Amino acid sequence: MGEYYAQDYSVIMGLVDLLPVILFTLSGCIIIKVMFNELRKPFAVMICSGVTLSITAGLFKALWKILLALNVCDFYPFNVMFMPIQSLGFILMGVGLISLLFKKKEEKNGDKVNVATLPVILATLAATPAIKEDGSIVFIAFLVIGAAMIATSLSYLAVKNKNWICLILFIVNFVGLIIMGAMKPLSSKMGLDVTAANWVEQSVNTVAQAALLLGAYLMNKKGFFAYKQEKAN
Repeated sequence: MGEYYAQDYSVIMGLVDLLPVILFTLSGCIIIKVMFNELRKPFAVMICSGVTLSITAGLFKALWKILLALNVCDFYPFNVMFMPIQSLGFILMGVGLISLLFKKKEEKNGDKVNVATLPVILATLAATPAIKEDGSIVFIAFLVIGAAMIATSLSYLAVKNKNWICLILFIVNFVGLIIMGAMKPLSSKMGLDVTAANWVEQSVNTVAQAALLLGAYLMNKKGFFAYKQEKAN
């Protein structure tokens, strides 16, 4: 395990780290609201599960920083679990959202797929405390793949509805996530210490999640699925 020191973190840093978590929570709620009745049940459940896991990962990371800054303890499982849980959350969201590109409204075998997601989530939560940081590159790859699927799906909706502002916002969110994933090598090349690197990472993450929230809000406000009401009439 890597060594972490209380002087590298602060309570303010941990509290500020909650800001992107809050922004993502609001975005997730909007996305779930928009998608839940639009997609087949299995994919809607994947989105809900992915949002929940991503929020949990963010809360774990922020709480770890606060506990470390207060000299309470270095509860490293919260730190180590962040990337595996986050990447799993993004993969589930990505798979759920990418189904928009191949959308069919049939509900066949929906319950079987719903049940199948549960052991995957539980197994990941059970195994992540034992995962060493050396394996983080695998989860970074998963996170990037999941983020790419999310960005592709939401961008598809934006282009389909000719909403170029939403498209730009979703691209900004994706680029921000890529920068965060590359933060370790970037911070080394830029000569940033742990504290400075964390502040840069949090700033980028906050901008990325604010872009996602604004894009999701506009997506909901503009009624990307308004055509459903026309069909109903």
